[in-house]
Amino acid sequence: MKFVIKVGGSLVFPEGGADHNYLKRLIPVLSEINENHQLIIAIGGGKYLRNYMKNMHEDSEISISNMEREEIYIQLLHANVLLFSKLLKMKPIRKIEEVGAETSGIIGGIVPGRNTDANAAICAAKIKADLFIKITNVDGIYDKDPNKFNDARMMNIIMFSDLKSNEKVAPVDYGVLDPISVETIKENKIKTVLMNGSEPENLLKIIEGEKIGTLIC
Repeated sequence: MKFVIKVGGSLVFPEGGADHNYLKRLIPVLSEINENHQLIIAIGGGKYLRNYMKNMHEDSEISISNMEREEIYIQLLHANVLLFSKLLKMKPIRKIEEVGAETSGIIGGIVPGRNTDANAAICAAKIKADLFIKITNVDGIYDKDPNKFNDARMMNIIMFSDLKSNEKVAPVDYGVLDPISVETIKENKIKTVLMNGSEPENLLKIIEGEKIGTLIC
């Protein structure tokens, strides 16, 4: 089978850099999937990347534009891609044009204005993935922001036609699924699961058909 797995940077890269203890649990699971299936892994940036230039806003005395910030974030993401490629013995993907029907590898940032979720979704469309899985630090997709509303309800299933995204995005702040990801998933009808990645072993359960997180179908 063909899978694309987006690993949220929030799980792997806290403020101090790569989380060794989490990687010890995640890498064996990804290795097992890679041995038995075609796999593309997309890796995010996490707090380490966000903190790198958190004070370099356009309104500060020394500043750069959002476009310039994203260009730098992409270079930082290359380091995350290289780390995963070494740990998993998989090739890094530097350009979306490199992705074909049989491609496996690790992808991160490619061009400004398109985040790692979007790159992952585009890869899923290109290889015609059986399943696109995003693991992050939330349990799934909610009907409203659970950080603001106590009565927020996690949705177990969302139809493609009902999938929505946050239109207000900024560098390294694209929300649960950004507009490009949403449109790519909807247009290509990519079966997608968004789930909490705190227990990496759940990836194997998802592949075996267990219902965890939010299914978009």
